Amino acid sequence: MKATIFALAAAVSLGGFASGAYAMTEFDMVQDTLKMFLIELKIPTEKMDDLTLAQMREIITIVDSHEMGDAARAQVLKIIGE
Repeated sequence: MKATIFALAAAVSLGGFASGAYAMTEFDMVQDTLKMFLIELKIPTEKMDDLTLAQMREIITIVDSHEMGDAARAQVLKIIGE
């Protein structure tokens, strides 16, 4: 019985680690994509350090749905707070 409880506890902790690792990988991909877009829009990349994940995704959505131009840049700067 003790072995079963120990195995169950180990499985739960490993499952939590795996989902945490996946979340970090996803976050890194979002950051990398955002950095690339900011560079293309000639916006300093240090601005992305203050953004929430939701703001990052919003910027990526805007840039994905528009051509890289003044309109997209203006929307991104609005989100960043400039």
